[in-house]
Amino acid sequence: MPGVPVSRLRLLRGGCPAEELPALAKELKRVRADFKKRPNEVSAPADEGLRADYAALGVPWSAWSEVAREVQRDLQRKRYARWSGADALEFPEGPSAEDLVTVLLFGGVEQVRTHLLRRASLAAGSLEALWCRWLAGEPLEPEALRAFAGAPERLAEPLYTPGIEEVLPLFFVEPDPVRAGQALEVAAARLGASRAQPLLDFLRALLGLWRQDASSEEVGARFDALVAAASPADVTDLIAPAYLYGRYIEALPPHTLMERVGSGLERIAVPARVADVQPVMDALSALEALTALGLGLRVEQRPGDVLLSAQAPEAGGGDEFL
Repeated sequence: MPGVPVSRLRLLRGGCPAEELPALAKELKRVRADFKKRPNEVSAPADEGLRADYAALGVPWSAWSEVAREVQRDLQRKRYARWSGADALEFPEGPSAEDLVTVLLFGGVEQVRTHLLRRASLAAGSLEALWCRWLAGEPLEPEALRAFAGAPERLAEPLYTPGIEEVLPLFFVEPDPVRAGQALEVAAARLGASRAQPLLDFLRALLGLWRQDASSEEVGARFDALVAAASPADVTDLIAPAYLYGRYIEALPPHTLMERVGSGLERIAVPARVADVQPVMDALSALEALTALGLGLRVEQRPGDVLLSAQAPEAGGGDEFL
């Protein structure tokens, strides 16, 4: 408990004598009050150690829950509706595509629609431009994506080894299970075991739907698994799968589809405040109960753990071992 004078100077160095317990009790009361108002924030990668500690305690953590909170704050102050001041100076062309998709996930379509159309104009002729128009609500015909799938004969070229970026557009055109399946397996062999596995599983399930040997429920389950495995850094990778889900499984407006994805991500939530982290509060309550006994506190190091007990510290103690 850094910042707690009595605990840092006494408790963690071997114990706390009975005469100092009132001061410790006062400090613990202050800590409890602070925990009730302190947001429970973990920021990766800076707090990687804290994330590991949370995992050991069984406390859920997700970067998405923090991203969602940040987006909601930005939406409340109408950051994207105004886009002025430092934002406009640093990013004169508007928010990045990654930023726009992230805001869409958490309900900001009205504030970012203009930015999406502007980015589509800036990136005219690219797949990103088509996605931006689609996300802004403009109709997107499968034929508009056909140019990005490449000519069928390219797959027959011996030196052509498609990556996942080249394979995905094959799924946007009218279903061609043979061609898409061949390309997918070539790309999968190249990727091996990787973070792309949930995407490969989703695309294979979609092929099964086209061949009528997989159900829409299976495809939906693969889509949910793909979403759950996504990280905020890979947010734009969710667009194409979301489009495919909306086209073949459940027809929804693009922003509604993305908000549904966002609600699934946000559910992987952390407790809002430190006081909501039960293992932390259990430890604090136990320490308060021991302090209230008035006997002093002794800290003993044992193999693999540390024992805190309501006893006077041993004479001559005080070795700092934590």
